[in-house]
Amino acid sequence: MKINKGVKVTLLLISIAWLLKILEWSLGVDLYHLGIYPRNRLGTFGILFHPFIHGGFKHLFSNTVSFAILCFSLYFFIPKVATKVLWKLSIYSGILVWIFARPSFHIGASGVIYGIASFLFFIGLFQKNPGSLIISLCIAVLNHGMLVGLVPQEDGISWESHLSGSIVGFFLAYYYRKVETTFSQQKQVEVDEDISYEGYRNLENEHFKYHYHPKDDN
Repeated sequence: MKINKGVKVTLLLISIAWLLKILEWSLGVDLYHLGIYPRNRLGTFGILFHPFIHGGFKHLFSNTVSFAILCFSLYFFIPKVATKVLWKLSIYSGILVWIFARPSFHIGASGVIYGIASFLFFIGLFQKNPGSLIISLCIAVLNHGMLVGLVPQEDGISWESHLSGSIVGFFLAYYYRKVETTFSQQKQVEVDEDISYEGYRNLENEHFKYHYHPKDDN
């Protein structure tokens, strides 16, 4: 079920972004004004819409691949809070961009992408169990190049969105550090299977011992 939900949510969000870009291209319009414009009242609408608006097909394709992998991973490894984490990353990182970023339109899903990567990495560190640490290791290896995007580098790239998403991901990971992951759920299933297979549990200790007294039929 969690795999199906992860696939459905990921495909739905990606489809919305692609549909909007195709509409832009076919109608000859530009929806960049639906992005976040910091400290501008009208720019607050971008907090809701900015992840779906992209500067071009190259930008959209790049974000599609990264978002698909990370969004599916979020639903697979942390299914209980995946939806909450996803919308909180989008809203809270958007608010940070609106407050602190440069006065320009900030668009694209890269802030959410950085947020998911940060969340998965840090929740593995906070939980300190082997399964969660595997998540952190995989995220670190696959996305080590993302660190470059956290600092100013070239025009047209919203490093503020990247940094905001990473910060929000860190705090959400700490907030949800006690949530069940796929690995902890699997461990519980294995324990339950062991108990049902054995059919009993040994309750003996130094204060309590079983004593068998066979019935004397004579």
